[in-house]
Amino acid sequence: MPSRSAWLPIVVIYIAGVLASAQLGKMSALLPLMRHDLSLDLTTAALLVSLIEIGGATLGLFAGLAVRRAGPRKALLAGLLLLAVASAGMSATSAAAGLYLWRLVEAAAYLALVVAAPTLVVAVASTAQRATALALWSTFFPVGFACGSVLAGAAADLVPWRMVLLGSGVITALLLVPAWRLPAPRDGARSDGLHPLQAPAGAWLLALGFACYTVFEVGMLAVLPSYFAGRYGLAPSTAGLVTGAAAGATVLGGILAAWWMRGSRPTGGLMAVGIAVPALLLFLVFAPLDEAWAWPAAAAIALNALSGVVPAVVFARLPEVVGPRGDMATANGLLAQGGASGSLLGPPLLAGAATQWGWTAAAGAGLAASLLCLALLAMAAQAHATWSVSRR
Repeated sequence: MPSRSAWLPIVVIYIAGVLASAQLGKMSALLPLMRHDLSLDLTTAALLVSLIEIGGATLGLFAGLAVRRAGPRKALLAGLLLLAVASAGMSATSAAAGLYLWRLVEAAAYLALVVAAPTLVVAVASTAQRATALALWSTFFPVGFACGSVLAGAAADLVPWRMVLLGSGVITALLLVPAWRLPAPRDGARSDGLHPLQAPAGAWLLALGFACYTVFEVGMLAVLPSYFAGRYGLAPSTAGLVTGAAAGATVLGGILAAWWMRGSRPTGGLMAVGIAVPALLLFLVFAPLDEAWAWPAAAAIALNALSGVVPAVVFARLPEVVGPRGDMATANGLLAQGGASGSLLGPPLLAGAATQWGWTAAAGAGLAASLLCLALLAMAAQAHATWSVSRR
């Protein structure tokens, strides 16, 4: 494929990833309206946000093998189709149980998309384009969450939330047309060499640390619209805009981390700041400030901008931890499962803490997850150093 023409399919693949992660943002923005119409408590409703990660949390290690057998292009098309059908199904159901069932379908679609898409990016990109294309791909989650939150919140001011869900399905279905023209990799069906339980100790610790990070990050983003709507009486569009801006700000942290690592600087201090400072800022976000909602909103955006350094550094350190002879497919699957597990647990954990003991307790839960994240990532670095010495 000519070098220039490769960017069109790369953009199509990237949009598929953005649409997948937008399913978390849209549900977060629509949560206050859905809670009111369906009489859901905050913890139960927050599970609707995080349930999309259940596939990655339980099957992330083995999803790569399934995608290899089916082919990443077919997996991506199937994911888009299921995503469109699930959105339409959720818009038509009138019971909370139906929403959860369709959300499980979205979970399967989401997993297929986020596993197949980077495989296709590598297949269609030239050697010179690959690093840039994968750097672009790494931003799909915050960009998608931000788009889903902002657009769904704005649309909910104009039409009922069920129509917003239906519109999401229509947009996803439209992407099937250009996605159908994506090239199929020639040799994507082999599944040799995947040993899910044989990853190095450092990779397991890195994945566990990343899980704690996503408990904090996704949990905080999931409850922000309900927090701003409940405490400050913001409209869904405004609360969604704040949440979307906060989610999108994590891209700035990724850019900062990329610049920092280009100079071959040590990343331990950067990682510590990116974990500890946002956890402390969360107490400012959830502090009672009467009608002054702009300060908590600014704090939410700032903490996300800083915390964005964490996933960038984690993904950059993974090849080091695995080593030149390690199985990167296994390690990437393990990291994906860790991130999905944290994303699944984070929203109900922070929502449950807020429901039982108040919003300060939710900030405390975020701080606990962050401290555990910092400890695990430090242990991962130590395990890698010990492993490197033993290999000499």
